[in-house]
Amino acid sequence: MRILHVIESSATGTLSIASMAANQQAIHEDVTVIFSRRPDTPENIDKIFVEDVKLIEDKLQAKHFPLSVFSLRKHIKNFSPDVIHCHSSFAGFAGRLAAIGFKSKVFYSPHCISFMRKDISSFKRYLFKLFEKIGGIKNSTYIACSQSELDVIKAELPGARVVLLENAVDLSDFSKESSPSSKVQRVITVGGVRPQKGPDEFAKIAQRFEGTNIEFVWIGDGDLEHKQVLLDAGVLVKGWLPRQQVIEELYQSDLYLSTARWEGMPVSIIEACAAGLPVVARNCDGNKDIITAQNNGLLFDTTECAIKYISDCINDVDFANQLANAANSQVFERFSIDRFYKQLSEIYTSNNRDN
Repeated sequence: MRILHVIESSATGTLSIASMAANQQAIHEDVTVIFSRRPDTPENIDKIFVEDVKLIEDKLQAKHFPLSVFSLRKHIKNFSPDVIHCHSSFAGFAGRLAAIGFKSKVFYSPHCISFMRKDISSFKRYLFKLFEKIGGIKNSTYIACSQSELDVIKAELPGARVVLLENAVDLSDFSKESSPSSKVQRVITVGGVRPQKGPDEFAKIAQRFEGTNIEFVWIGDGDLEHKQVLLDAGVLVKGWLPRQQVIEELYQSDLYLSTARWEGMPVSIIEACAAGLPVVARNCDGNKDIITAQNNGLLFDTTECAIKYISDCINDVDFANQLANAANSQVFERFSIDRFYKQLSEIYTSNNRDN
């Protein structure tokens, strides 16, 4: 089977999932990846993929539309893939248009579809829906990364074909034995410094613990204004780090805090669970697909509730350990690469719809 992955958002979680899929498939299949480079794309992106994956860099951003569509059509014609798998919104739009007239099966992973955003107007939401419908001229299958995303797609795009494939993470660098500290001292989050991730709320929470022995750490970079808000609140912003260093930072921490306003299915929370951290997360799409309240983590709806939950974990170590152990015990099976690859292969082969 010849598989073509189209990746416009070649960074963070999207790149992680797309590269994992391509690398696993390359063991048995002929795999090509077309990607575009963004400011947050790793400079050594070629090292993220195995040698058997053919990489082609192209200009896929919206500012290059419609030339990006014509360029993709040339690649599709040259490679003649059996499967085209588009990752992120613009790749899903341009990739599906480029595939019109070809017999390839087309799959589209939005990795948190635009309708899930909480920072857009009703007019923008209408435009995003319109773009999705235009892209849908080419018959394709949406691959939702969480039940929340699947529900949103079905609600906003009635009649669209959608299947569920939960994210997976390479957890080979994590120990299955959780080892929470005896006392919470370091609260950490991982992600881009942008409104989606709630840096303002993270800063407010950190300020409430000013004068205590609790250190708040943000791994990631991004918007300068929001970054300054974090710094002014005493948050240690470490910028983007290599994955192995991120894992080390997780193991040196005591609690994971997510103030994200919406997510697809956050890889960072999965990795925090694998590192044995109790998780306190905003009750939003994506987060609630991983965390079951009061079972394997804590979900909050208000800043005050988040502060209370962090304090609860500080004051009740046994409770914090119970949450961490419950989360840690499930991630190695639920989010394994083997499970992901098996389900993705079944999606490719069982979809007999005429594309």
